[in-house]
Amino acid sequence: MSSVSAVRRVAASAAVGDSMRTCGSAEQGGAGRTLAWAIAASTLHRIRRGEGALLAVNLSLIAWHGDALAASGLWQALVSALAIFVMYAFNDLHDAPVDGCNPKKDRVLVRVRVAHRRTGVTATSWLGIATLVIAAVTLGAKAAAAAAAVMVVNAAYSTRLKGVPVADVVAVWAWGALYAAIVAPPFPFVFLIGVMTGICHLFQTLDDRAADAASGIATTAVRSSTLPRSVLAALTLVLFGSLHGLLGAAAAVTAVVPLAIYFAVADAGAGWLLVKAYFAAVWLALLGFVRAAG
Repeated sequence: MSSVSAVRRVAASAAVGDSMRTCGSAEQGGAGRTLAWAIAASTLHRIRRGEGALLAVNLSLIAWHGDALAASGLWQALVSALAIFVMYAFNDLHDAPVDGCNPKKDRVLVRVRVAHRRTGVTATSWLGIATLVIAAVTLGAKAAAAAAAVMVVNAAYSTRLKGVPVADVVAVWAWGALYAAIVAPPFPFVFLIGVMTGICHLFQTLDDRAADAASGIATTAVRSSTLPRSVLAALTLVLFGSLHGLLGAAAAVTAVVPLAIYFAVADAGAGWLLVKAYFAAVWLALLGFVRAAG
């Protein structure tokens, strides 16, 4: 009887061990799926909020070049999508510890990112490397260099420059320009996209002023009430010059629209949307004008 009992105990122990291993695997798999969902939500949440404009710009440039269905166009679209996915995910994972103070952030997503922050950063880093390899193999060195540069600027902004007044706007300007450079538009286009991105970001910091102040992030909008106005005035002059070179004097005059919105619209969130609508009209006009001229 004792030998039978021993066999039964061994069998029971093995069954428990198998059950624990299965449970552990299920938990790990569940955690992996949860983390993947939290990382993917970084891009999806921004698109729902209207922050996916740069991806739309790159896709419109691909279509404008007539490469939408060509192999090069498909690779450009893939690299553009992967790059912005990686950068948004990195930004949210880095900001996760302080995002609890931001009412615009999903609390469930924030908790998941905090709990799996190190693993998430590792995963997005490897995805970023894969994106650069794909860009180099399919699009060439220039596209890969632009993708690498925009990822470096994104990392610098997320870790250092987000809380440095004026530098935060300049970094996002460079971010927008370098991201557009992935699909190799003419330099004046790249420059304009950078200016538009910087202005949109300035309005976004105005909308996030309270949450950023509560988190101790000294953005351009948080530093003082007058600094955003001065920065926007300077950007307006740069925008005027850019539009004048691309579309002529009549279009350049419209560069005052973002400044007018700043003074006329009290709600910074509404102002941000109006500025984005203005830039959408400018962008469509530019693509149509250049195509007609060509």
